[in-house]
Amino acid sequence: MIALPGLWGQKNVAAKTQAQGRTTVRLLSLPTQRLTRNYRFIQPIRAAVATVSFVLASLAIAQTADPTLYLAHLRAQDGITSSGSGTAALQLSADEASAVISFSYSNLTSGVTGTHVHGPADPGQSGGILFDIDTAIVQPDGTYLWTFAPTGDNSVADIVNAIKAGRTYLNIHTATFPSGEISGWFNLSTGAQNPPAPTPPPALASGTPAPQDAVRFLSQVTFGPTSDLIAKVENEGFDAFLSEQFAAPPSSHIAFVDATGVNPPTLQQTTDAWWTYAISAPDQLRQRVAFALSELLVVSKNGDQKLGSKAGALPTYMDVLVNDAFGNFRQLLQDITLNPAMGRYLDMLGNDKANPKKRLNPNENFARELLQLFSIGVYQLNLDGSLKLDSSGLPVPTYNQDAILGLAAVFTGWTFAQSNTSIWLNPPQNWRVPMMNIASHHSTGAKQILDGVVIPDGQSPEQDLQTALDTIFNHPNVGPFICRQLIQRLVTSNPSPGHIYRVASVFNDNGQGVRGDLRAVVQAILMDYDARGPALATQGAGHQREPVIRLTNLLRAFSASSLNGTFSIRNPVAPTDTSLAQEPMGSPTVFNFFSPDYQAPGPVAQAGLYSPEFQLTTEVVVATVANYLNKSIYTFLGPNTNKIALNLSVELSLANNPTDLVDHLNYLLMAGNMSPAMRTTLINAVTSIPATNLAGRTERVRTAIYLVVNSPEFVIDK
Repeated sequence: MIALPGLWGQKNVAAKTQAQGRTTVRLLSLPTQRLTRNYRFIQPIRAAVATVSFVLASLAIAQTADPTLYLAHLRAQDGITSSGSGTAALQLSADEASAVISFSYSNLTSGVTGTHVHGPADPGQSGGILFDIDTAIVQPDGTYLWTFAPTGDNSVADIVNAIKAGRTYLNIHTATFPSGEISGWFNLSTGAQNPPAPTPPPALASGTPAPQDAVRFLSQVTFGPTSDLIAKVENEGFDAFLSEQFAAPPSSHIAFVDATGVNPPTLQQTTDAWWTYAISAPDQLRQRVAFALSELLVVSKNGDQKLGSKAGALPTYMDVLVNDAFGNFRQLLQDITLNPAMGRYLDMLGNDKANPKKRLNPNENFARELLQLFSIGVYQLNLDGSLKLDSSGLPVPTYNQDAILGLAAVFTGWTFAQSNTSIWLNPPQNWRVPMMNIASHHSTGAKQILDGVVIPDGQSPEQDLQTALDTIFNHPNVGPFICRQLIQRLVTSNPSPGHIYRVASVFNDNGQGVRGDLRAVVQAILMDYDARGPALATQGAGHQREPVIRLTNLLRAFSASSLNGTFSIRNPVAPTDTSLAQEPMGSPTVFNFFSPDYQAPGPVAQAGLYSPEFQLTTEVVVATVANYLNKSIYTFLGPNTNKIALNLSVELSLANNPTDLVDHLNYLLMAGNMSPAMRTTLINAVTSIPATNLAGRTERVRTAIYLVVNSPEFVIDK
């Protein structure tokens, strides 16, 4: 840092030193005492020196900015099956002549054979080696210094520009996967040691919501606005609607599955339950929050565990999320931990104590993901969600391998619940009730877990579990880590520090001394100024509608119906996991369909913005989603025996007046946010279609709807 001098009483205008990539400038000044004694010479000297000072200060300011931090989350490379994961940090020096690299990883399939930084390239592409870490000398603090030099066809400027644009990645090669097992793209990150508390936002406007405000609100709290719900919110207001939704009884997924009479139930009944409730259940807010939680606390039909074929496993897990959506996060942690679907998915089910003779140790998968993904994350956070940085400007890890090993020992001895038996090997499978513990298979002895906490010897397995979950739940990271992701799923991909700070504060204390109250958290997210105020033009505001949300928006807006009330979206003819690149409870890995920290390369990454859903947005997916929505609008979804079709009667009544039709769709689907240019284009497109008969009017309506739901202005929900 440099203090711009007023000169008087200061020995130096500036100082030139080199430390951690920072440069300042030193200029010898006249002795202060002499200047003071010869006051008559002060003014001309002061003017001359001030001019020099301004030039040097400008140079110093340009050169003394702090180093810039870029982070990468290491995951299995495309086409690789691996549970390995890790993190990496790249600290670009202020003079952009070098960078400091640090990284960590775990759970790889085999020994590491190489580690490199690659680029320039975009996600999905490969780049050449820019920095061979294998040949670099490790620094005393465990980091690596990368001094930039021209590499291949890349100049130093090319390398720096690639880093800034999110077009460099670190990958780790192993004996099993010599071409690379895990990798991650470096993207701009920020943090502070002690950030100031954000300024409180303005008060929200009083009175009942305007129509566009009601539509925007419903796009966040439901699976899509409907005409009836818009009128309801306009009449009673946001708070009353939320109170009704909080009080609405939960719609049970396992009850739906059982009511079908299919025994044993299959994956079809499981997905039918999800789609039916998303489209038509009265407890919309609860189901929407449960879906958000399902993308954070992931269990999936995909993977070697084959949970889609385990009768009742996935709907029972979904009910855990539904029932706990407005409960306490501490209870939710316990319920997912003891759920057998989670137990099977992350190997806690049947996790045995250590056997030194057989060189077997407790499985670490659930312990690692419970910390990494389900509760606190890999780096310490401030209450506003920003990274806590150490004195070197690098992020501070939240846990180490010792904590993973200790927790892995805690999570031993758990298996399917049984009546009057304690069968460990091949027990009867019960997917509907929490797991039980068989003490003879639980690791005894003291266990060191998070933050140096030691679980004492002599506790029961259940006591070990309670101590471990209490310790995790009370970690200061939980509030900002969980709340940020819930805000992302419901409101915006780029929550402001103030929004995270205010919601995380409610997580820490709901106003009545209770920590982890999810109902209070959801209320705080949705009624915050950033969610309800006029923030539509803020850079990074809003988020891309996920493919499944785009479909539910469409079906709900136009009162879709099926012959028997069941919405069988999943079918062999047009499965949503291939057509939409997404299917409920069908994430490809425990890391969800997309990362909350994904940053599309280019302007988004350079601005330090996040765009999670864009990780799904490829040219192929854009085309397949458009085709699927076309089918939804022009024909029907589902099997021929139970067609799912839109009700377009209201729109047909407006078809003779293109302006009225477009304005209606603008209101219903886009909360009145359609730009004038888009509105004019749509009106012209609709007008060009003759409407002399029913077929023509129907074509007008379908064309208008299709163009709206595939427009960028609709896809980005603000």
